[in-house]
Amino acid sequence: CDQITDKALQLLGQSQCKLEVLILNRLSNVTDIGVHAITSGQDALQMLHIKHLAKVTQAVLNSIVAPKMWSFCFKTNAKSWCSGTVMANFLSKNPSIKELKLQTDVEHVPVIAQNLQDSLEELKTNFQSMMDSDIDALADYCPNLKRIDLNGAKNIGKESLIKLFQACTQLEELDLGYCSRLSIPPECEVLWTLPQSLVSLSLCGLMLQDGQILVECITRLPHVTSLKLCGVPGLNDCTLAQIVEQIGCQITELNVSGIGVNVITDVGLQSVAKFCTSLECLHISLLRQVTGQSLKPIFLDAKRASKIRVLSVNSKMMDVGMLDLIMSSCPNLETLDLSGLSDVTDTMVMDLADHAPRLSQVNLKSCKLVTDTAICYLCGICPLKSLCLSGLHSLTDKSIFCIASSCPQLEEIYLNGCACVSPVAVQYLRDCCLGRLYASHSIPNAKPNQLMAKNLDTGEYCRADLL
Repeated sequence: CDQITDKALQLLGQSQCKLEVLILNRLSNVTDIGVHAITSGQDALQMLHIKHLAKVTQAVLNSIVAPKMWSFCFKTNAKSWCSGTVMANFLSKNPSIKELKLQTDVEHVPVIAQNLQDSLEELKTNFQSMMDSDIDALADYCPNLKRIDLNGAKNIGKESLIKLFQACTQLEELDLGYCSRLSIPPECEVLWTLPQSLVSLSLCGLMLQDGQILVECITRLPHVTSLKLCGVPGLNDCTLAQIVEQIGCQITELNVSGIGVNVITDVGLQSVAKFCTSLECLHISLLRQVTGQSLKPIFLDAKRASKIRVLSVNSKMMDVGMLDLIMSSCPNLETLDLSGLSDVTDTMVMDLADHAPRLSQVNLKSCKLVTDTAICYLCGICPLKSLCLSGLHSLTDKSIFCIASSCPQLEEIYLNGCACVSPVAVQYLRDCCLGRLYASHSIPNAKPNQLMAKNLDTGEYCRADLL
């Protein structure tokens, strides 16, 4: 927002208001001066997020003293924006931080661990260059860690992780996706030591070939409810069946989407339908041989279907009859991904709108049979917040005007490749939304003579060149 400047933040700071939550996001005209003015003296602050402020430097950390602050987030495009000394000084003045999200150098991890110690519960940073010594520091100083995302940490190995798991007995959420060193013996044996306190586990992209280790490490977790296993070579129809047969009743979120592998078929999903009786979120994207027919028991059972909130079924062989069943059977559906399914029609989308009144996030990318008719009907019923319509070449400004009048809470929309949608209509949509709308609309050269004007009879803006 270009209207927020240093002066605006200085005036707010001078009012001596006591803030508990402060989020500064994408403010291109704000510098260290403005951030210093609004954060100085805010001793009641509990949550502070500073995101993508291009003119802000590490100097802002010196003015932040908030003994009650439990959540701090700092995101920037700069790789080395903060020195270890400044980071240590900031953390020493804010020792109550439980949730820390930083884009920072990995050498700061020991500094973070030594300063926050027992207070730290969640750490999210760039772990791709993380070494075993950094994991050792977390194990030594942060026994109360509950959530850690190690996605892409290709250098960490068995010994340091075993030490971390033994020290952090309250760990609830763990992401080991793409930790390539753990995919081969003997390093993969660390999976047998996963903390039994885990509720959510992601192994996405872990090139683990040993299906037996995969089954054993997951089925020994008594509290796990969320599993993300997409792209794991050791996962196939047989190992998936063994997993869900033992712990399927407790799983509420399951992601077995394909990433470069093609080992899950309808046979494996039949076990999911049989044993996963509490599913709320299901992702079966990019599975080349899946038709979805074996999942019918979930959607034919009104009680089970009513639990489904998130669904991603964009596998290219999905059966049309199965899609029809999905559209009409999930009354509490909130998120649906149908991207790339060429069989999705206007009738299906309209049926979805009639039966899923809570739908807020829809992905119809490249569903080329979908037209303005379905989009206008959908946005008139559902409280949409996120909409992906990229690749719908027949879509016109009519849909944009309908969205503008019916979805004031829209937060993001993707219209890439929609050449019949004019940039001026997208800007009109931005103006109509209550919040700051993110709109992605990359198209070939726009059609000439596009002109927006106000219809004096109706009071609405419309494409004058279409009248």
